[in-house]
Amino acid sequence: MFYYLKDATWEHTYSEAYKNMTIEEYATSDYSEDNWMTRFLCNEMSGLLTERHLDLAKQVLESKCLVGLMEKFMPSFKRFNKYFKWSDTDFDGPVPMKNRGPCVTRVMKNPDNAHSHQTYDERGQVWNLLMQRNRYDMSLYNHAVHLFHDVQSNLVREMTKTK
Repeated sequence: MFYYLKDATWEHTYSEAYKNMTIEEYATSDYSEDNWMTRFLCNEMSGLLTERHLDLAKQVLESKCLVGLMEKFMPSFKRFNKYFKWSDTDFDGPVPMKNRGPCVTRVMKNPDNAHSHQTYDERGQVWNLLMQRNRYDMSLYNHAVHLFHDVQSNLVREMTKTK
């Protein structure tokens, strides 16, 4: 998120403060994320979070969301395509149905929200600061990975069997 926000002048959350900020400064600042996804899914955008909020966010994720993972971009896209039947639907949008192949290929090769950045040691200060501040989101992410691999893959398989 930090590296994205450094460039995302179009976002309403953009601030010039990101431009020259280091990741270390971000991790200790008020700008740093604080379990945003958990807060969003349980509609608790401020205040203290508890395990109850995390449990509610997991429940919402399980019952209301089809999970995709950035690190599994292609399989996620294929899952969404199959589930929502995008290949069978002409949306009357700017890309005609017959030209979707090149458009999809471009998106697959150059995801718009991909921002290169260095990786950080899981034992390092930056990692631990961000991890501590986002511990519920990290737990929610691990749950999403479980849903992606162990639960929802069967959902899409079952959909294609019933046709």
